[in-house]
Amino acid sequence: MGVKVDRVGAVTTVMIDRAEARNALDAETLDGLIAAFQAADADPEVRVLVLTGAGDKAFCAGADLRSGLTGDPSAVDGHEARGLLRTLFATTESLSKPLIGRVNGHALAGGLGVALACDLLVAVEDATFGTPEVHVGLWPHVISALLVQHLGPKRALEWMMTGRRYPAAEAERLGLVNRVVPREELDTAVADLAAELVRGAPLALALGRRSYLEARAMEPRSAMAYLHGMLDLQVQTEDAAEGITAFLERREPTWKGR
Repeated sequence: MGVKVDRVGAVTTVMIDRAEARNALDAETLDGLIAAFQAADADPEVRVLVLTGAGDKAFCAGADLRSGLTGDPSAVDGHEARGLLRTLFATTESLSKPLIGRVNGHALAGGLGVALACDLLVAVEDATFGTPEVHVGLWPHVISALLVQHLGPKRALEWMMTGRRYPAAEAERLGLVNRVVPREELDTAVADLAAELVRGAPLALALGRRSYLEARAMEPRSAMAYLHGMLDLQVQTEDAAEGITAFLERREPTWKGR
């Protein structure tokens, strides 16, 4: 169904498996991604998720223009199908585990939105990023909210209005990408980052990720009040007590996730 899932140890990799279509998104693939993320998040053995695309050309080229996501003769069916991208973003936001984007190629249009929905991004040097929808008579409506969050209003509008493609180095400079590496180093870089995240306290990561996402939508005073409450919650967990004890005893902590 356009999606492959593979788990190695505590890391589950979800792959958009449509290399022949530059990993473009159709309804079946979006359904598959949503189901894969939900299943991995519910698996207590999984600590980190990785999202990538098949092949070496594209991470994701956005909506499949040949599918029912555009030009559907049924207004209701078409609307529901196009809403799947928003559902995918809601699913990634609700995750209790870190999500790394392994950007193996171009991340364009809705595919850029999928990349931005990841917590951390590692990209190959020859990847490009952009919102070219304007050149086919469309506009990146749903992902524009993510673009503004990551780029700010003026730069996001420039990206959407011009439809330019930007190299990975520029995306890194603008803060969209955490690390850019040669293609031959991509797997190692992603594996090293995942291993770092696995070493962290799982409940701390879950609560921290949630508080980060909630607080960034608030004005500063409200955010600090909310984060104060999250701190009070965090310090009462068993993992917090274990982490502090292990630090004082100079040993590795044993996380229980509670």
